[in-house]
Amino acid sequence: MIITKKEAAQNEVVEKVICNCCGKEIEKNSHGYMEDYIHIEKTWGYTSSKDGDKTNVDICEECWNKFERNFKIKSII
Repeated sequence: MIITKKEAAQNEVVEKVICNCCGKEIEKNSHGYMEDYIHIEKTWGYTSSKDGDKTNVDICEECWNKFERNFKIKSII
């Protein structure tokens, strides 16, 4: 016999996103959607001096555009 009980699940909801480059808060529009931004997650490997470290960054579109302009090899669209 399986006996169950109901438990309330807690959901994580994004309250705000702040650009790691400029510190600007990513704004929400009137419909509750956030302006676009890029989220990068990286777990560094054995060949790195950051072995095992986890990096998470969020970058607004304006800062991304500035960053991308400095690429030697342009992004593929």
